[in-house]
Amino acid sequence: MSFQVFYKIKSSQYGEGILLEKYGENFGIYAAQESKDPDGTVYKKWAFPQNRDKKPIDKAIPMGVKLGNQNEAIETLKYFLEQLNVPEEEIPF
Repeated sequence: MSFQVFYKIKSSQYGEGILLEKYGENFGIYAAQESKDPDGTVYKKWAFPQNRDKKPIDKAIPMGVKLGNQNEAIETLKYFLEQLNVPEEEIPF
């Protein structure tokens, strides 16, 4: 692992946030939580995905989204940032 940055969500009372991580040449963002320990260790949140029969598989995976290489990650994050800058009356949700 060559790069990790944690952003703590200000309104979270449980130390929840988003972890930006680089693994090899690819970036991803993950649900994470900062521990209450003095060292402030950050832990990814993990989940057991379901198979076709809606039963959880045996292996947990981190709750996150792969963004691709640096250029792809920047393009993706810029796209979502632009979506947040639309006038409120045009927000589709």
